[in-house]
Amino acid sequence: MAGPQSVLESTEQRVALLELFTSEGCSSCPPAEAWLRTLKEKPGLWKEFVPIAFHVDYWNYLGWKDPFSSADYTRRQREYAARWNASAIYTPGFVLNGKEWTPKGAIASSSGETPGKLRLTVKPGGQADILFVPTDKRPGPLVVEVAPLAQQI
Repeated sequence: MAGPQSVLESTEQRVALLELFTSEGCSSCPPAEAWLRTLKEKPGLWKEFVPIAFHVDYWNYLGWKDPFSSADYTRRQREYAARWNASAIYTPGFVLNGKEWTPKGAIASSSGETPGKLRLTVKPGGQADILFVPTDKRPGPLVVEVAPLAQQI
């Protein structure tokens, strides 16, 4: 049986997205993952920033298949690298709001940007309705990416 419908609504303030590209086959990733876990104690979590880890699959050939890895996550990292004209991808790799980043300071907020309000209605069975009301006229098509951060048991 599916759970009840959930409705989530943002404020107009932009929330920073912090992505970590990682792998269980990466020897230097545990410290980056440990640092990312410390963010769950920060007061701005979910309101000012959203941290997420993507396990890439390009280390799987070493003999240990990362059970969390996905070719989709590797593709996501490659798309960033192509946008930056980078010649290689690596782990651990941090991306903050679509830009390469290193965790040497505070997570930069969105500098007061107010792109608009987002309303997500998750229906029983997992389908979702998404409504975005921009604060100004945005050129071109908008892209919505949804990443489930928890699983209801």
